[in-house]
Amino acid sequence: MPLPLLAALLCAAAEPKQKSAKPALPRGAPDARAPPAAQPAKPKQKSAKPAMTGVLNVNRATEAELRLLPGIGKRRAQLIVERRDKRPFTSVEEIGRIKGMRALVQRLRARLAVQGDTTLRPLRLDRNP
Repeated sequence: MPLPLLAALLCAAAEPKQKSAKPALPRGAPDARAPPAAQPAKPKQKSAKPAMTGVLNVNRATEAELRLLPGIGKRRAQLIVERRDKRPFTSVEEIGRIKGMRALVQRLRARLAVQGDTTLRPLRLDRNP
């Protein structure tokens, strides 16, 4: 038997056996198999938009006013304004026909209007009774 092979076998036999075959991880790296309580929890991001009350007339609203509603960002506000410039909306359901807006319109139905004044404003929570 060649000498290097014999030396390798002897070294392998002399090493202490590990109880489980865990791959070596760099220091500070979280173990993916560790229980969830052992890993730090990621904080949930809270919506940066304040809670709103009132209704928004989508036929008169600016992009900035549209973006006050949760779920409407820059792109969706642009889509609404572009479509409205071609022909004003006659019903809230028409807004839902814009690609990707149906579920959002269902959720915001109470905050949307196609006639009347815009009364949308931030909801004030009085902490002092």
